[in-house]
Amino acid sequence: MSLHSKVKIAFVLAVGLLLGETAMPAQAASGPRDKGVSPAPCGSGDIREPGIQGEVPAGQTANYNCGVKLVGQLPRIGNVQGVGKCAYVRSKENVYVIDVSNPAKPVEVTSVPVHSGSETLRAVVTDKRAVLVSGSSVYDISDCLHPVLAGEIKWPPLGLPGVPVRLLPHDIRVNREGTKVYASFGVWEADITNLHDASTWKITDHRCELAAQQPGPWSEVHRQALKAGLSLCVDATHPNPMGANYIVGASPLQASLLWPQFAHSPDLNGDDTRLYVGDQAGGTSGIWAPVAKVRIIDLTQTPFKIIGEVDGPGHGLDWFRASGHEYVLHSNEGGSTGIANQPVGGDTCKPYPRPFSLGWGFEVFVSDVTQPDQARNVSMLKLAINDPEFCDVRKASGNDPWIAYHLIDNPLNAKFAAVNFGSAGLRIFDIRQPTSPSEVAYFNHGSLVHAGVGHYDAARGLIYAAGSSGFWVLQIEPHVRKRLGL
Repeated sequence: MSLHSKVKIAFVLAVGLLLGETAMPAQAASGPRDKGVSPAPCGSGDIREPGIQGEVPAGQTANYNCGVKLVGQLPRIGNVQGVGKCAYVRSKENVYVIDVSNPAKPVEVTSVPVHSGSETLRAVVTDKRAVLVSGSSVYDISDCLHPVLAGEIKWPPLGLPGVPVRLLPHDIRVNREGTKVYASFGVWEADITNLHDASTWKITDHRCELAAQQPGPWSEVHRQALKAGLSLCVDATHPNPMGANYIVGASPLQASLLWPQFAHSPDLNGDDTRLYVGDQAGGTSGIWAPVAKVRIIDLTQTPFKIIGEVDGPGHGLDWFRASGHEYVLHSNEGGSTGIANQPVGGDTCKPYPRPFSLGWGFEVFVSDVTQPDQARNVSMLKLAINDPEFCDVRKASGNDPWIAYHLIDNPLNAKFAAVNFGSAGLRIFDIRQPTSPSEVAYFNHGSLVHAGVGHYDAARGLIYAAGSSGFWVLQIEPHVRKRLGL
């Protein structure tokens, strides 16, 4: 062995001892990391990806983990949320309650019926209340193992122009106090302050007031209508027997212009004074904003006021605080094959900067929103397999690792983001310095449920995940927890 090699190995071992990461010697034994390989430090017994970061080679079944491992599971597939040692898995018919007191042996305890389901399932717990919301159904989960239906939110009849089916909000958020629920595709607000009296729940539609604050000729239509005391989002629509909204006498195109699809994902800041809404790029939303935007809305003003925006899609969106600043993670959905009748940005061979069109969900944007009028993109969470340099490797794999939703460990003091990266599995990024994020762990036993946001149990370092084969209990390994300061 050459002197250079001996010095190199000694240096790596010394760094491992200084960092106190028990997995460093095992990683050092594998030699220098090749270009494009994940920088995540694997632990003893982990199964590292065989090639490029995020790659599952053609003909192989994903069975990789690095820095996070599977400790328990149940064959119950659906969207997942959690509260401490209780987890919830929603199917089309029920929300199933799972006791995770023993992470290695989760037990299904009971279930409650689902009256309606949004794409996501959200839970919020405060010292005064505990709430779980699925579509229109609101549950009191003060006794987390025994949810009680508190009532149904009477969301307005919702439909897209020319689509005669009843839709429910795709993404919902409960504010930090657990008193209000915000929903897309527009911007709807349900006040559920009196949790056990659904007759008092007030629904407010903010679409037209917010649309009027946007530039462009069709926004002017809304501005003039509001001056005349008329809201086109309510007064010019009527529900048909199937529940969809149509603009009276309007063509589908005219209806699209008057019915603003304003948001897909909402989230709130730490004190519930600002709402962040992002939309999918492409589709009818492109009429309002050809370049996808995340908008920052001041909730302390009446009507709500848009006080800032930043470029980028928001099919999935999460607010967080780190390093003394405020940020949002936001991303599109859809892979290189795109979605029917929607524009596709191309494949991953395209150089940066890439278009935001629907069908381009290959990276998560990180934007600094501390000063709303100066909001800006500062970095991306991405995988090497989606870089132009490795686009041929990606094509050869036959897989399409695109993003759906993400999870922040603690929005008020964020350490990591866990991103559902499709065929590349769940990827965990260090976001303590949001301008320079880095992958620290991953778990890929197949794609997760599309809208499987999941839950992080900080007390035990567990992630409840919506796995492709069922409910997964994942544990972040000690060396990664230490590295992240968890």
